Amino acid sequence: MLADPHHLLVLAEDVTSQDVEALAVSRSTDAGWSGPAELQLMPGVHLTGPWTLESDLLRSFDLPAWARQAYLLSCPVQRGAALPAELRGVDPLLDAFPSGVPTGVEAEALGHLRAIARRLRGALRVAGTGAVVVPDADAAIDLTVLAPVWLDHDAGLQVLRQTLPAVRSALDDIPEELAGQELEGYMLLSDLGDGDLLEIEAAGLDEVPTVLRGTDWAAGGVVGYEIRWRPAHPEQAFRGRPPLQVRRSRARAAELIERAAGALQALVGGEVVDDDGFLVDPGDLAG
Repeated sequence: MLADPHHLLVLAEDVTSQDVEALAVSRSTDAGWSGPAELQLMPGVHLTGPWTLESDLLRSFDLPAWARQAYLLSCPVQRGAALPAELRGVDPLLDAFPSGVPTGVEAEALGHLRAIARRLRGALRVAGTGAVVVPDADAAIDLTVLAPVWLDHDAGLQVLRQTLPAVRSALDDIPEELAGQELEGYMLLSDLGDGDLLEIEAAGLDEVPTVLRGTDWAAGGVVGYEIRWRPAHPEQAFRGRPPLQVRRSRARAAELIERAAGALQALVGGEVVDDDGFLVDPGDLAG
């Protein structure tokens, strides 16, 4: 039964339980079905459902009109101090807990729910306050190419010069006396104008990402090529609803990130993952 003491993952009609399971196991090695209609996210934390949302429940819970099903989250309640005044309005999920911000297992579980909701264009309904949080699917634009092949600094620079504007090496900003030191990875920068940057960081990973477990090539080591947007005004860009001009800049950065990820993946192989750790089909990236 749906009840106020539980957080809810709210989804549209066309989302299947297999969709939810696939995303859950991408983020946690402990995720999987633990019983009929019971999906474990991690030890002691599970979702039950899906539960059908009738029209009267949509109204009483103030849910979006597209909502047709929900999963109920069972997890320990762990709260910290009240949300500081200077952080209000930055994160809609934290705003839903004004008297005590989730910590520990509860915070981690809500992180899983938000990631799943963002990918499936769903929502969360928070226990207690009843706040409904609809993650912005267009806000998480960073991508990472996970590959078996190491592309050296000069080769990476050459590939991305065909895709990104004004791309350069971060070594250009390092003092001359430090530039000769051996580095474990490297970073490239692309100037987007108005102070915005893209950072491309290449490094070997210490552990195989969860989403790649069971992949044969990953057992031999994984190289990560992270492509991240660094806006000139992060306090505006990463708040709940950025100004229109910032959203336009973000959309332009997102297209460039997709092109860069596609160019790298075409050369080094492997997989592309989004900022929540979910696989992205290279065929869906901007060309």
